[in-house]
Amino acid sequence: MRDRQASGEGAVLRAAASIRELVMRRELLPGQQLRQEDLAQQIGISRGPIREALQILGVDGVVEYERNRGYFVAQFSADEMSQLYLVRDLLESAVLVELSAPNDDELDRLVEINEALRGAGTDVDVMMRHNDRFHGGILELSPQRLVVAEIQRIWRMSVAYRALSLSVLPDAAAVAKEHDEMIDALCVGDGARLVALWGSHRQVALNRLLPILR
Repeated sequence: MRDRQASGEGAVLRAAASIRELVMRRELLPGQQLRQEDLAQQIGISRGPIREALQILGVDGVVEYERNRGYFVAQFSADEMSQLYLVRDLLESAVLVELSAPNDDELDRLVEINEALRGAGTDVDVMMRHNDRFHGGILELSPQRLVVAEIQRIWRMSVAYRALSLSVLPDAAAVAKEHDEMIDALCVGDGARLVALWGSHRQVALNRLLPILR
């Protein structure tokens, strides 16, 4: 019984991850209706786990449910996106300013992720994956677990738009260079500088998005 339950839960989590990946890769676009039978065929998982996965993604804000119509990929206006980034600013700044310098293993991991990002070239999917790993790796140094979890939830809500923001860049080099400066600030325990660099990095991304949403 437990094995069957674990298997079922695993299928739901795989379905949720697959749908989120399709949104990130812009194969499912903001505002697009999600039909369970189509997703089941595309992902290769039965409709039961798909249904539960959509409920999970609805809680995360990745998709939205409309009565008598079904699920849609979450869509945000320019004003709503500005609000999301404002909340991110408040929460991320509160976490970053308190961070201590990473140990050698933590630093090596951040540098390795950033080098992988630097080598992504113009591949938006790879850029997005390593960009999230880099920022997540820094935030996970914080003991403020509940705040970090909420930040990550907001990231998931806006995954399609964050990927769109990266897609207009010529390549990943500029992003990786900004990350280099964040690593330097983190290593010397300069929380104020880290907050400023991170905030500028985030604002540039928002500035790329807003003209597209208006």
